[in-house]
Amino acid sequence: MIDGTRVVHEVRFPHPPERIWRALTDPSELAAWLMPNDFTAEAGARFRLDARPSHLEPFDCEVVEIDPPRRLRTRWVVGGEPTIVTFELRADDGGTVLRVEHDGLPTDEQPRFDGGWGAKFDIDLRDVLDGARDPAAATRDETGLTHHPAYVRSR
Repeated sequence: MIDGTRVVHEVRFPHPPERIWRALTDPSELAAWLMPNDFTAEAGARFRLDARPSHLEPFDCEVVEIDPPRRLRTRWVVGGEPTIVTFELRADDGGTVLRVEHDGLPTDEQPRFDGGWGAKFDIDLRDVLDGARDPAAATRDETGLTHHPAYVRSR
């Protein structure tokens, strides 16, 4: 949902926080559900997320805060503007509630990201967590980005 300058999504998964955390921070798992990347799970690390062709350029990003397995805050440059993406995990009766807040998006980008986060959580991340999409199929290219065949098919 769009809430002012933020896009917010919250989903419950029947998996423990540590499993969700791995999907958020392992480059192969991230490539299997989000997009090609060269993510490193440490504060201050810079990384790229490649959303081409829907976006003309890869997103330049940085890990702002990391508190395993509860919180990951990153900065993504979208349309030349810095935005903040925060993932929060909360244990919930044997499962996990995952919340993402994407703050600071340009108004014209908000609907696209709102729909994108919804699909990523409801379809792509769920497929990875349920074993329907194997992160082991991911490969690293010559630029250092980890790619997954499922991302290519979904573009």
